[in-house]
Amino acid sequence: MQNPEQIDAIRRLNDAARAIPGVTSVTNVTMGFQALCDADRSAALVLIARFSKFDDNNAPYGEHDFGAVFRLASGDWTQDRPDDDKVIAVTVFWKIDYYEPNLAFGSEAPWDEDRTKRVLTIMLSNEY
Repeated sequence: MQNPEQIDAIRRLNDAARAIPGVTSVTNVTMGFQALCDADRSAALVLIARFSKFDDNNAPYGEHDFGAVFRLASGDWTQDRPDDDKVIAVTVFWKIDYYEPNLAFGSEAPWDEDRTKRVLTIMLSNEY
């Protein structure tokens, strides 16, 4: 279990990985996410980069390593899960995993940016 300083470092690095995907992290997108139209992919990426709806359900350890954004039937995108699932047209999950720099094994020190490579995966919920 990490100490509070390590968790703070992990959270800071994960927030940076989302804010600048592909620069501060390796970014993977699934075929389903890639198949979304350009406008929807762009809107989802903006929300992922700015994601702030962390709670006990998606960040129980405070690491900011998972979340979901939603395209409503109206076409609008939000990070707030609607109460009525019938108004959700698309759910996009994002997840950050920690690997050693060569990506062969999981990192034993996710708080150390020199010893850890972050991998941000973005996918449609039905691809999980």
